[in-house]
Parts: sequence; C-alpha cells; structure tokens
Amino acid sequence: MHRITVSGDPGEPDGDTWWSRLCHYAGMVQVPSAVAQAAEIFGVDPEALRMLGGNSGSAWGTGDRVLRMGRPAVIEAELAASAAAAAVLPVPAVLGRAEAGDMSAVLLEVIPGQPAAGFARDRPGRARAAGRACGAVHALLAGVPAPAGLRAVPDSGGGVPGERTRVVHLDLHPFNILCGADGEVTGVLDWANAAAGDPDLDRARTWAILTLDPAARARDEPGWAALRDGWIESAALRDVPAACRAWACRFMLADLAQRYPADELEHIADALDQAL
Repeated sequence: MHRITVSGDPGEPDGDTWWSRLCHYAGMVQVPSAVAQAAEIFGVDPEALRMLGGNSGSAWGTGDRVLRMGRPAVIEAELAASAAAAAVLPVPAVLGRAEAGDMSAVLLEVIPGQPAAGFARDRPGRARAAGRACGAVHALLAGVPAPAGLRAVPDSGGGVPGERTRVVHLDLHPFNILCGADGEVTGVLDWANAAAGDPDLDRARTWAILTLDPAARARDEPGWAALRDGWIESAALRDVPAACRAWACRFMLADLAQRYPADELEHIADALDQAL
C-alpha cells in the first residue's frame, strides 16, 4: 500500500519537515544509470538522489523536488490524469520532462504539507477532521472527466457507462494525500495508477486499503483509527456498491499475492465472497 516506507530508527535528521525526514531516512541507494542520466538532464546531482520507497524504484527525492521515472506511456497517462485533476485538486506541478533511453522522466515540485498518516499520528485530536477532508477528495475527483486516451480501469469487467467515465486515482490512501496544519488537503500525490472508470471503483479501492490491507489493519494508533473513520464517513465508503467492492477485493488479492502468504489474505477472500 505505502509509497513511502521507513525502516529502523535512525534518529532525527536536521530540519523539521516530513520531506526532509523522508530524504534522510531513505538513505543512499545505488542510482540506476537511466535515473542518473535523467537527473543530469535536469541539472540535479545524481549523488543527491534518495529512493522514495515502494517496490518499483520509480520515485527519487532531490531535497525540494521529486524525479519520477517510467515507461513513456505510463508517464503520459500519469501526467494527463493529474493535469485533469488539477482543476479541482492540488497536485504536484511538472517542472520538466525528459527522455532517458527507453524511459521518460518528469521532475515534480514538492507540495507543502504532511502525509495524512503522519498528521494523524502527530495530531490525533484533529485526525478525524483530516479524514473527512481526505474523504471529500473522492467527490471532487468524481466530477473530473477522463481525458481522451487514458487507460480503462484494469479488470473492471463489463465496461463503464460513458457518463460515469471519470479520472480515478486508484491509490488514494493516507500516504498519498497531504494535509496542512489544520488537517486540510494540500496535495494529492502519485498518479501512477490513474485510469478512466467509475468513481465508485476509486471509493471501493480506498475502502479496501483502509479496512482490508494487512499493513493498515496492523496499525493501532488512535490517530490512524480516527483518520480512517472520518474518511469512511465522509466518502460513504461503506455504501460502495457490492460489485465495486468485489472488484477492489480481486484487485487487492492480485496486488498482494507476492508479498503475503495466502493465510494472511484470507480475510480479503472472505470479503470478496460477501460482495458476490
């Protein structure tokens, strides 16, 4: 689930922003040649890059900017979706784009704010309000028509009526939405999974992440629970149509199959059975 992963307890770095802490914790990693080439095109020192978690190695921090790498078609779709969503949501501005071998690279701004998960941990008393703000993102995005050529939601089955074809993020969770000091949404990150589809599928995907993902279920902080409950309430995630919940369960089972043993995913299979 998480695009940002921190392991161990290396101690507090200099600086007081979540971004400076993330870059500190991520540490130095061997930078692939294509990433180094792209960095040099943008005038960024490759030795200053920090890999920003996840399994793909597609995002690298440069202190005050983010370098994303991907196949040209993937980057094109990501940029098209985020540009469309920018009409209603704060998204990272594109500072530059370049081609490096058979890969595309984009340089993105770092948006002010803190991941909602961190905000909830630090300010549990405001976490429910932050969750409601995050939940409101779904309704805003549901009004954004999908740009021409954006891929369809994978394995959604049966197609989607034209009037319901909207931009769907498909990874809206507490590490991809940033919050300001009062819990307001200041940014929506990571549009790599974006597609064209029914907004109810986006709600179903977030419902699955917040309630079924093993990593989310393992969190027992009061702030996380309040954030989750506010989000579910605001976006009416428990009212998602059964067919969409079934799709989200299948999507999650396929996504997590290589990362968890089958017995740790049984509750997701049970949720799928209940939705059918």
